[in-house]
Amino acid sequence: MGGGDCGPDERLTLRRATLGDLDDVLTVVLEGLSGDPKFDYRFPHRDEYPDDNRKWLRQEYKEYLEQPEKYALMIMTASDNDDKPVSLAVWDISLAEPHLGGDLGVPDDPNGKVVRRDVNPTHYRQWKKQMIAGFEEYFGKYGIEQLHLWVLCTLPAFRGRGAGTRLYVNGKKLYEKLGFDPCGSFTIRVEGEEESMDIWPMTHLP
Repeated sequence: MGGGDCGPDERLTLRRATLGDLDDVLTVVLEGLSGDPKFDYRFPHRDEYPDDNRKWLRQEYKEYLEQPEKYALMIMTASDNDDKPVSLAVWDISLAEPHLGGDLGVPDDPNGKVVRRDVNPTHYRQWKKQMIAGFEEYFGKYGIEQLHLWVLCTLPAFRGRGAGTRLYVNGKKLYEKLGFDPCGSFTIRVEGEEESMDIWPMTHLP
């Protein structure tokens, strides 16, 4: 029913999301990333505090949608889902543009007050710090003429129909199949902890 030899699923439509899609986008994020290890690492208490998790993720995606000159939030809608999104991808399309937004409830200063309960603030800060360092190490040499795929997910009930494939959003093996090349890896770990998260940067050169 997906892509491949049968051709694209005609029930799926690709378009750019708008602020009017925000709540439907949030549904895809919450359900599509529910089993993602990166989600678990940063938001281990989201099941205890679902309202906090929803509130701050909504703010994060609102910021993406309010900066169309920097971010392209692309969605795949499905006619058998009331033409609502079933898959999404967030692209940073202009590295020269600064991100405009708040701290999403976790100040960079370790002494600052954390105002959300779903998060592990130490993991969150370390994630942010090492992602910035990893970006510089692996992608800094390419300058600002590059695009970054930051977020990718599909509703579990709609996986296998080609929505994710058409958004380039089915993980490392799919990326390699589509011509992306691994360029290294780095580990996110708080000093003194055993828990960690491995990240594999990949490139797709024209």
